[in-house]
Amino acid sequence: MSDDVDADELDEDEAEIDEQDQNAQTLSIRRADGEEIVSIFSPNEEWSVYLQPGGGIQAAFVGSPSEPAVWVNAIDRQVERDEDGTYVIRIN
Repeated sequence: MSDDVDADELDEDEAEIDEQDQNAQTLSIRRADGEEIVSIFSPNEEWSVYLQPGGGIQAAFVGSPSEPAVWVNAIDRQVERDEDGTYVIRIN
């Protein structure tokens, strides 16, 4: 492989990481079929997730866990990470 191909691959990887980082500012609540109900965008911070005992992710928040600016509890659902980096909660 040439250096040009390697550089192109790195640029694509960096672009994907940038897109994932940017999309991490969005929490999307969707139906099981993928239809989006609502999106919550945080312009200044990325969403984080709170791991439950056993590793399940059932809450997402903006800010710190002790003093979140926004906290969304998925109750009996899981918070997932979409391919593009968006955090997603699926409901029926």
